[in-house]
Amino acid sequence: MRIVEPKVTEYIEGFGGIKEFQELEDYAKEQYIPIVMKDAARFLGFMVATLKPHKVLELGTAIGYSALIMATHGAKEIISIERDETMRNMALQNIQNYGQEKIIKVVHDDCLHYLKTSEDQVDFVFMDAGKSHYREYLDLCLPKLNPGGVILCDNVLYRGLVSLEKTERKHRTNIVNLQEFIRYVHEREDLLVSLLSISDGMLLIRRKEEHV
Repeated sequence: MRIVEPKVTEYIEGFGGIKEFQELEDYAKEQYIPIVMKDAARFLGFMVATLKPHKVLELGTAIGYSALIMATHGAKEIISIERDETMRNMALQNIQNYGQEKIIKVVHDDCLHYLKTSEDQVDFVFMDAGKSHYREYLDLCLPKLNPGGVILCDNVLYRGLVSLEKTERKHRTNIVNLQEFIRYVHEREDLLVSLLSISDGMLLIRRKEEHV
């Protein structure tokens, strides 16, 4: 199942992702490594270029693709959390290859553990780690978010499966948790929320001014 008509997706992706990182896009596709899709990559770059965050927290590094996008679109400092040591090592190499090691720091840790123990204050959070933990991530990220800060979550529609009443057993935990997460953020009166059908579904979150 796809959340957007395939012809529309094909048309959008025809404009490409981030040209500077075409080699990384190709590698991820060949090795079946999940990275943000092309339209999501362009949206992520646009958001960072517009918001101009000084400090960014990324949950889920993989090979460093999205961190590199944020670094080259204006982020001044990025802390990216990756629990898989092999992925972290690949990311570090890619970050060095593109000359962004002064901006991007990749921490080998579990996202929940890092969020519970760090004292970071950040301007932008890109959430792209374990989908079943998004609500926990959010509750831990909000106190770390500076006034005017924004959280962007990827893959929240999970190939459109969150819209179905019944799902396959192998996907059920992620889907049910994502459904509850989406409902949770929309019910909170202190948050501004926008659910977008970009890529595999993206969610924009920030505090309302009176709650900052």
